[in-house]
Order: sequence, then C-alpha cells, then structure tokens
Amino acid sequence: MSTAPRPLTKRLRELHRTLDGLAGPGPSGWEGVAAVRSRLERDLLPRTAGGHEHLVVGIVGPNNAGKSSLFNALVSGEGAEPVTVSPAEPTGGATRRLVGALAPNLRAALEAEPTLQRFDLRPVTCGADGVREAREAAEPGAEAALFLVDSGTLPDSLLLVDTPDFDSVLRENRAVTDALLAVADVAVVVVTRHTYQNHDVIEFLSGWLEHGRPWVLVYNESIDEETTLAHARKVEDDLGQPAEAIFAAEFSAAVARGVAPLEPRDLRDPGVSLSAWLRALGDRGDLKARAMEASLAALREELLRLGSECRRSVSSLDEARAGLREAAAPLGRAVAREAMPMGPFLEAFRDVLDERPTLVQRELRRGLRWTGDRLAGGLRWARRQLSGGVATEPAGDAVGRTLLEVERAELERRWAGFYEPGQRRMRELSRGGELPTRATEALAGETSPAAEGDPAGPSGARASFERAAAALALDPALLEEHRAACREIIREELDRQGSEAFLQLAVDVVHLLPLGVAGVLIVHTGGLGSDVAMAGGGAAAAALAERLSRTLGTGVALSARARWTELRASRVADAALTGLLGPASRVLVALEDEALSLAATCDQWAAAWSWESVESEEQGVQEPDGEAAI
Repeated sequence: MSTAPRPLTKRLRELHRTLDGLAGPGPSGWEGVAAVRSRLERDLLPRTAGGHEHLVVGIVGPNNAGKSSLFNALVSGEGAEPVTVSPAEPTGGATRRLVGALAPNLRAALEAEPTLQRFDLRPVTCGADGVREAREAAEPGAEAALFLVDSGTLPDSLLLVDTPDFDSVLRENRAVTDALLAVADVAVVVVTRHTYQNHDVIEFLSGWLEHGRPWVLVYNESIDEETTLAHARKVEDDLGQPAEAIFAAEFSAAVARGVAPLEPRDLRDPGVSLSAWLRALGDRGDLKARAMEASLAALREELLRLGSECRRSVSSLDEARAGLREAAAPLGRAVAREAMPMGPFLEAFRDVLDERPTLVQRELRRGLRWTGDRLAGGLRWARRQLSGGVATEPAGDAVGRTLLEVERAELERRWAGFYEPGQRRMRELSRGGELPTRATEALAGETSPAAEGDPAGPSGARASFERAAAALALDPALLEEHRAACREIIREELDRQGSEAFLQLAVDVVHLLPLGVAGVLIVHTGGLGSDVAMAGGGAAAAALAERLSRTLGTGVALSARARWTELRASRVADAALTGLLGPASRVLVALEDEALSLAATCDQWAAAWSWESVESEEQGVQEPDGEAAI
C-alpha cells in the first residue's frame, strides 16, 4: 500500500491548515467551518492520503425496509446461512448506530494508516443476536463512530456499513445516517412498495445525490417485475439521477424472521446478485472517480456557503457598529466644537500670503517676519528662564496636551447622556441573534447586570469614560489636514474680497504667528475668541489678545472652526465607542477581520478547483516540491 501524498492531498492539507490559522485553536464561531473541516478530515483527506483503494458502501433507507437483513446477508456471503451482525427485527428500528463489516486485511490497513480512516473506528464483538447497543454509543461524537466487525467473506476493497432508519422518530438516528452519507462512496438505497415514494426518503437522499454520487436501488418485497420497475423509475425520477443498478427481492416470511438470507437480484440481469455485484466494485474505477468528484463538488459548495456566512457576519457587524457610531456622532461633534488649535489656522494665513508676493506684501512681511522672529526668540528665552534653564516641550506637544484637556473635560460633562443609551443599544445587539456568537458574548459581557450595578466596575460608566478619555489622541496628520483646509478657505476669501480690510486682517494674523508657534492657542467656541486658553505665551499673548479676538470674529475663522469640527468629530466619536465597548471593541474588529479573510479564502479555493484539473493532477501532473498552492 502506497501512502505517498498526492498533489490533491497537498492542496487539501493546505486548505485545512488555512482554516486552522483563521479559526484559531478553539471553536471558531463560524458554523460553516465545522462542515468544511469535517468534509476534509472525514472524507477527502482519507480518500487521497495514499494509494490504497477501497470503497465505503452504505446501506440506507426508511424504517423496516430490510436494511439490516440485507447487510447481514451480504456479510455472510451468497448462499450462506445468514449470520446476525446488525440487529434485525420484524418491527424495524433495531439498528441505532453505524455498524460496519470489512475484511481483516482492510481493517489492518486502516489501523496502520490513520489518515485513511473516514470514521472513528471502534471494534466490537458480535454475539448471537448481533452487535447490540454499546455503552460508548451514547458518548459525544458517537454518531460518527463506526462499530466494526471482521468479515471473512467481504473483499479487501469493500467497507460495508449498515445505518439506522433516517425517518425514525429518534433524531439521533438521522444524525448517525448523515455521518455515513458524508463520507460514503456508494449508497445502497432500500425501499419497499410502501415507502418508494415516501417524501422523507426522497428529501433525505436528494441532497446527498445532487452532486452525482453513485447509488444503487434495492426494491424489497417485490410483487412482480413490472410494478417493481415502474416504482424504481419513479424513485429515479424523483431523485433526478439514474441508479447504477436496480435489484429486487420478493417478500419472504423466512427473511423477515431472520432464518433465510435476503438476496436481491439485478432486474436487468437476474443472474447477478447484489452480493456478486458489490464484490466486483473493486474493479469499478469510474465509481471511485465519481464519488471523489461528488465530494469535491460538495466541498466547493460548503466553501461558498461559508464565504456567504462570513459576508453576512461582516454586514451585521458593520450595521451594529454603524448604529453605535450613529449614537456617538453627536457626542463627537459636540466635543470637537468646543476647541480648535490656532496653530494651523495662523500658519495657513502666511502660506497663502507667501503664494501672492506683491511688492507691498513682500516689504510688509519682511518687517513682520523680523518682528516675529524677535518675538519668538524672546518667548523661548522667557520660557527657558521660567523653567530654570531646562528646555521645554515642543509647541506641538503642548498643543496636543492643552486640546486634550479641554476635550476630556467636555467629554466627561456629556458622558452620562451618551453612556446609558449606548448600553441599551448594546443589550439589544447582544440579544438580537444577528451577530456571530463571539460578538454577542463580548457585548453581553460589557452590559452585565453586575457591571451596571457598579459604576466604578470594569464595565461601569466611570471606567468606560476613562477608557474613552485615554483613547483621545491628536494625530499630527490631522493638524496638517486642517492647515490645508484653512489654506483653501483663506484663498477663497482673499479671491472674493481682496480688500484693504482683509489685508489688514492678514497683517494682524502674521503678527500673531510667533505666538501660535512659540506658544499655544486653543480657541473655545463659546465667545468667538473671547475665551482663549494659552500656554507659554506670557505677557506677549496678552498684548496680542485684542487682534486675536478681531481675527476670530471673521467668517473665515468660523469656516475654519467648522472644518476642524468636521475633521475632529469622527476621532472623538471613535474614542467614545472605544470607551463604551471596552474589550468588546477589539473582539468586533478581530471578528470582522477574520470574517473578511475567511470569506476571501473560501472564494479563492472554491474558484480554483475543477474536476478536470484535479483529474489531471491525479493522473500524474507533477507539482514543485513542498506544499502545493492554489
């Protein structure tokens, strides 16, 4: 038996590792991941892990159709007295888990190479009345376990499996049969004249056969060949796929009592029994290929379904965060309106004047720049003296600190009005059932009753405010963006007015420029310039306060302040959301990133495969050394 990895196996293993990396070591929260991994681990990887070829043939059907009687007869061998392996009772329903039979050589091969195993193999002994309920059958995961007995009559190429009734009132029976059909190569469908058009039979089998997986029809308790053939055609039409072969067996009370074997014969060739037909399956390479093709088609469908699930999750996460952001937006605008750093505004004035070098303006700026340099140098000297000769912090740092102090105070004043509605919205989202499980759990953790009862607790109002205040930050790029916006505003105003009054205003602004650079001005909106927070300006700041107030009273300054509010509000709203959500914020972001990555992976892998390319790989197309990539 060769176990050298095939090219397709390498690709499947790469997909498996990719899913592991995206989902993490624990439960992923994405329902479709479990289906894809099950398809890989229990179906496709074992099929392609090595050169050992064998077929898994599952016997399925509704209650009391004769599945176990057929299984026992096939295990016993044609013409032999039936040995009870799978329990069979006239009332049906005796089999409640997967019971399999195989040749000792095949069992040894599977046990020696675990990667070939499509089932959790659990060897059991068979008593006089067959394999009865085992204690471990009730354990978690037992629905996918296969309780095995050795058979000296089955060929080495065949693993035969009996299943419970999938139309049973027992929900566990359906799960057990599902576990078989997920990995079986060929299904032997057993019906009678009472069940051949049973809706449950057709519905159950349609999903499994839709990808072209091979199947065989056994019509038990046949009355006559004409009726049997008509009923068989009806089953084929309902399933939308012809059977590989149609077998029939007449009703026999001895078979029902278990004293005679159930031996269906081929309707097309009565000389061929089902037992002989199955034993020749090892030579049917086309069935193995079609079973593989069906499994790959099912994998592709599951990948696409998982990708859709991830995109729905991204959409729901986006909607949830958009709703919370909508609640935070008014708070962000209110806080941002309270203060504007004057540095970018003042510097924008000089930038625009430098672009328009008339003779008067050049001479004017030359004298003002000399004055400004002297004033800036004097301010720096004064600050060094006041600080004991130690160099003080750069003006930009002081701008940020002073601005953040103003914003923090305003955020604190308004926090309670934002926190309570935000908590209500988070509780609604955690109970809505539209978000991934990890998201709802994270949101619920930030809205727990214990946290609500303790405002200073880990999720209380005070703690959430402190998180929001800590998240406030001033990005230097934002100051530059505001400076660029101010330049456009000033250009438009200069082009529109071009008057001596506006030129005089520009002169005043240039006088103020050294103060804006060497010191710090934070303008509050309340008094249109009458309320100015200053840092490092000293007496020089007071001397220029009158000109500053006149400057701030203009429309151009109001436009600049409105633009600052527009730019800054979103950053403040982000900080507010960070405070409100707490650790849940990181969970939501991580989930969205994971969902986007997983959806892209699913689309990529689903689009990369076609049966033609897989077939060429399996026929010996060589890939470079190492794991194959799509």
